Amino acid sequence: MSARIRLPGTALEVSALCLGGNRLGGELDRDRSFALLDAFVAAGGNFVDTAHVYADWLPGAERSCSEKMIGRWRAARGAGGGVVVATKIGHPVLGRPESRRLDRASLREDVAAARENLGQECLDLVYLHRDDPDRDVAEIIGVMEELRGEGALRHYAASNWSGARLAAATAAAGRPGWEGFRANQPEWSLAVRNPGTAAPDLRAMDGAMIAWHRATGTAAVPYSAQARGFFDRLAAGATGGPAAAAFDNAASRARGAALAALAAARGVTPTQAMLALFPLAGFPVVPVVGCRTPAQIAASFRGIALALSAAEAAPLLAALVGLAPGTGARE
Repeated sequence: MSARIRLPGTALEVSALCLGGNRLGGELDRDRSFALLDAFVAAGGNFVDTAHVYADWLPGAERSCSEKMIGRWRAARGAGGGVVVATKIGHPVLGRPESRRLDRASLREDVAAARENLGQECLDLVYLHRDDPDRDVAEIIGVMEELRGEGALRHYAASNWSGARLAAATAAAGRPGWEGFRANQPEWSLAVRNPGTAAPDLRAMDGAMIAWHRATGTAAVPYSAQARGFFDRLAAGATGGPAAAAFDNAASRARGAALAALAAARGVTPTQAMLALFPLAGFPVVPVVGCRTPAQIAASFRGIALALSAAEAAPLLAALVGLAPGTGARE
């Protein structure tokens, strides 16, 4: 059984890893999706991440296929056996990033659809998938509080919001009865992203976010936490591919060399060694892992369970919590 982490400010107790669901129902058909979810639960996982738009970018894919596939799995497994499902709403229309959808009608529409897709009267955790910096943060949070008060969702969170807007949201949530964000989901790993390789409305963990997490104690649930396998490929001498296009640079290679040395000393892969750093961040962190197979799930749990000493973790941990501002990968 994986250790459980209580997300601060909630009664949600989740596994040390969160399974990313962006392939469910799209890249993975029903049988492979069910097998992946079953393997995650068998390994001790109970926290699954999805979004209302996953994987709408695939030609011919069923709309909101990830949410719907998780809903079908939950129904087949007796409402999911206590698995906590987090979904994301308010994403702009695909291909039209200017079409921001954090207005009341759009948020309510997405929550209603997510409840139907997942088969949940009350959603466990709902992220705002993007921000709208031109909209008053109190207005956005106010809609989420309305939905929480109506029993449509238990808690809400942020994804791809800047540190400044997270701080503004915390201030706005100071009203009586309002709880504010209970998690934050940016891109975060040891890899340093190459400029221009991600959409401008995505956010990576940076100093302002680190400061906000430490001040508030809010949990981070980062995506691309394994850097899409970049460090394992780097250690194996592999070049090219999407991960290299995003992350291959001098800074990432220097971190990769240090990570490979640590991994070799501990008999694990670089990706497993990187996962072992997250529990040492100084605030709750539950990495999202984009596994395709049960074997990858098992390997990821071995990584997050690896106990690193302060001395061996220190250099890379300093890099992890001191990343320069940047933008995230597609999420």
